[in-house]
Amino acid sequence: MNNERYNRNTLLPGWTQNRLTQSTVIIMGMGALGNVVSQSLALAGVGHLILCDMDRIELSNLSRAPLFKESDIGEYKVDAASRSLSCIAPDSHIDTRNKPFEYAIGLSELRDADLIIGCLDSRSARRELAGRCGLVSAPWIDGATGEWSGEIRPYLDLPDGPCYGCGLSDETRAISDLPRSCRVQDINTPDAATAPLSMIVGAQMSLIAVRWLMNLEVKQDILVLDGLTGEIYPVKHQRSLSCPYHHPISSVKKISLNHKSTVAQLKKELENDAHPLTWKPFQVSAHCRKCGVISNKHAVSKQSDCPNCKTPLFFRTQLDIFSAPDETTLKTLGIPPGEILPVKMGEQITYVELVNFYNFD
Repeated sequence: MNNERYNRNTLLPGWTQNRLTQSTVIIMGMGALGNVVSQSLALAGVGHLILCDMDRIELSNLSRAPLFKESDIGEYKVDAASRSLSCIAPDSHIDTRNKPFEYAIGLSELRDADLIIGCLDSRSARRELAGRCGLVSAPWIDGATGEWSGEIRPYLDLPDGPCYGCGLSDETRAISDLPRSCRVQDINTPDAATAPLSMIVGAQMSLIAVRWLMNLEVKQDILVLDGLTGEIYPVKHQRSLSCPYHHPISSVKKISLNHKSTVAQLKKELENDAHPLTWKPFQVSAHCRKCGVISNKHAVSKQSDCPNCKTPLFFRTQLDIFSAPDETTLKTLGIPPGEILPVKMGEQITYVELVNFYNFD
């Protein structure tokens, strides 16, 4: 590490550069907010950033994403961002994951990271992240922008403190889970977004993150930005006793297999009456209700059309890993590196942890 690079940082009271250098932060989503947060943390000297986003760069991203160039259009966001960050912050080690986070980052990796930052664009993705962080009590910060507004939501005291799920009612759960740009009624009129809002919200998220990583005091109120008045004001939030995201895994057995291991290898590792499960259903077969085509394939469920009549296919799914053929790899079923798998044995549930070996090739 080049200490001279961070001289001005260290003039701040309480600033501990070594804590940042030794920290690992996972950033979920590399759109406008993810750009601002990753740039700020890399420049501050965070030693290890893991960037996760499955999307590719489009022209409309360029007005809000300082890490992307026009020549990057069509590339994965994480790849272009990694390249830019390596130029401006060579001391930071950047890892990239170009898959949905539930298939790219295992629970043990969430657990072992110092902080998770959610820069996601849908309620369903936030619920998914809240659930996974809750399973391993991983601290995280959520950020969002709206029309001339934004919110920063720190969830740093799990499982005892409030989380994203605590603020959801039945009514809010029923609101569209689609990303803003994908809602049917808005398909020809994308929602408004602008760089200044993203930069303000992303900067506030980064400031909380840096203070948290250096073990400095952090107020855990939700911060609400009113872009019309320029005000940022705190809102108290409390844990809901009915929230389902506060039941962390208590005991885990580490095994020598990884996500590239096969079902047959997992069978040899576990007891005869064990049934390991995935957290998300995987596809067993696909069926076209119009022309009758049936495809038997064990894989990640992904919406697709019939190759004959182009009608959307319907899937039969499973959670039981041992329902897949012996030669199937765990990766094929959507299991990420370092995942912690629930294992059902009669009425009892135990947990096994895969080796965190990341390589999708």
